[in-house]
Amino acid sequence: MNEILLTIWDATPKSDSSCIIVPDGCRDLIRVRQKGKKAQWFVSSLFDQAKIISIKAGSRMLGFRMKPGININEKQLLASISNRDMGVAEILSRLDCFACRKASVEEALNGLASDVTSVAGVAKQLGVSQRTLQRLLIQETGKSPVYWIMLARIRRAARAILEPVTYIEIADMCGYSDQSHMCREFRLWFNVSPSAFRNSADIFHHVRDAGYD
Repeated sequence: MNEILLTIWDATPKSDSSCIIVPDGCRDLIRVRQKGKKAQWFVSSLFDQAKIISIKAGSRMLGFRMKPGININEKQLLASISNRDMGVAEILSRLDCFACRKASVEEALNGLASDVTSVAGVAKQLGVSQRTLQRLLIQETGKSPVYWIMLARIRRAARAILEPVTYIEIADMCGYSDQSHMCREFRLWFNVSPSAFRNSADIFHHVRDAGYD
């Protein structure tokens, strides 16, 4: 993998289906091919909430999942690959040309993922003001420090939901004010309660995939 890429994935459903996409802090460059049609390319957004997408049978999907915090020149990237038949190596070279992650962004996101209770504490640790941290992340990722710290917190709580601990213990461990606060966040990000999340193998599987950790 290169410095900006997290993983490469592919999927070709045999029948019309739907798939849940959960917020993971990553953006994907995706190619969709359908029989008799030209390949379509697009770059996914950073999601604030779980979404259900429909996929047609026989669609051949190839995805390049980028690490959190990548700044993408989306217009130029898509212009450079549209209507071209490229191999993986050539696509990766285009990503290197039109996508990057600053060291300062990587450091900020690492801090927000490790300290899931305080944006102010992370800014102090980095030696910058909260306003400077806000400006950096909005400019480079389109999302605020609050988005990233909330995402890190909910992903940590979601991964702990199948552990032999109570919801109160998970809420305390992940920095929520109480169990009710955590339950509201589950509904905000995943559209389900913690109990429904615990019983949904599909959602839980996606949360365990590589992403913002």
